[in-house]
Amino acid sequence: MPEQPTAIDPPQKPVESMHRPEPLDRSFEGWSDAVFEMLGRLREEPHIDQYNKEKPGVTEHLKDPFRRYRDDLVVNWVLPNRLGFETEKYVFSRLLKNDFGAGGCHDNLWMSFYRPETRRLEDVQITHRVSPDGFAVGVYVGAYATDLLKQAKRRIQDAPETYLDLVNPLLQRKNWRFYTHRGSGDDESKTVFEEPLSTIPESLEGADGVYVRHYLSRPETLELGPTLVDRALDLVFDVWPIYRFYLADDRS
Repeated sequence: MPEQPTAIDPPQKPVESMHRPEPLDRSFEGWSDAVFEMLGRLREEPHIDQYNKEKPGVTEHLKDPFRRYRDDLVVNWVLPNRLGFETEKYVFSRLLKNDFGAGGCHDNLWMSFYRPETRRLEDVQITHRVSPDGFAVGVYVGAYATDLLKQAKRRIQDAPETYLDLVNPLLQRKNWRFYTHRGSGDDESKTVFEEPLSTIPESLEGADGVYVRHYLSRPETLELGPTLVDRALDLVFDVWPIYRFYLADDRS
C-alpha cells in the first residue's frame, strides 16, 4: 500500500502555494428558497416547537446540502493541499440552543474545519454560515479559544500596520465587515466596521471575539447555485492570510 503524504499544519501553508483544481468537482446543488424560508420561520419563532415542525425540512433542505457543500470543500481544497484539518467530527454547529432546557433555537447553521489537536470552538475558525439573509464566509477567533484570542490580540497590537494591511483591502470591497463582539445572546454587543480602518479599534482590547466576514445576500446566494463552492473558495483564500497572521509561526 503506498505511503500517504504527510498532512501539513494548516497555518504553515501560505496562500500563494495553495492549489485549486480547475474545474472543481462539485456535489453541492446550491441552496434553495425552501431553506431560507424555513430559517426565516425559525427566526420568527426561535423555539424547539417550531424546530419540530420544520424537522423534515431541516434534514432535506439544510443539513444534507450543507454536508455536500462540506464534502466539496474537502475534495477541492483540503485534500489537494494536504491540509491537516478535521473535516468530519463536530464541524457543524447545532440549531437547538444549549440553554438549560429553555428550548431555544438558532436561525442559522454554520461549519468550520479545525485542527485535530483542538476542538472547533477552541480553534481559529474559517466559518461558512447560512441564515435567512443569505450566506457568509469569514475568519473568526473567539472566547472559547481563550489562549488563541489572547495570542491574536497580542499579534495585532505588536504589528498593527501589518494587520491593517491584511484587513483593509477586504473592507475596500463590497459586503465585507470587520467587527468585534462582547458577551453573547441578549447581552451581546457588537462594534461593526464596513470601511477601511485607520487604526486598530479600541473595542479589540475587551472583545470576546473578532470577525472578518463577507456576506452574500439571499438573491446572490440563490443565483450562484452550485458555484457557491467556487465563490466560497475565493473567500477562503481572501481570509487565509489573516488566519495565518493569528496562528502561523512564520507569518510572512
